[in-house]
Amino acid sequence: MYYIEKPQTWSAANKKCAEVQKFVEQFENCLIADDNSRDALIKEIRLKVEELNTAYPRTKKLKVDFSSNNYISCTPKELKYCDERVFAFHFYPVKRTYDVVMKGGGK
Repeated sequence: MYYIEKPQTWSAANKKCAEVQKFVEQFENCLIADDNSRDALIKEIRLKVEELNTAYPRTKKLKVDFSSNNYISCTPKELKYCDERVFAFHFYPVKRTYDVVMKGGGK
């Protein structure tokens, strides 16, 4: 299981970047069930970025990278400055959960 706290975003360079950021912000405080779900989410984000690359052909093409330390980021394909980043976040592993079981028939 993984947890996404809050995607980090930078000042949007254009409307396309703003749309990408709005899309990933929906995953703030989100639990991800397993590796397959994480991989599906990464694929969904990549598809959205490709869709927006097509919709905005005059802007810099964006790419989504995922690293082995569960870090995902979106930048222009030809990154010149670090402040050109669009978003980034970690998939944090959930180490444990806590459930309270009521005893004695209480509600």
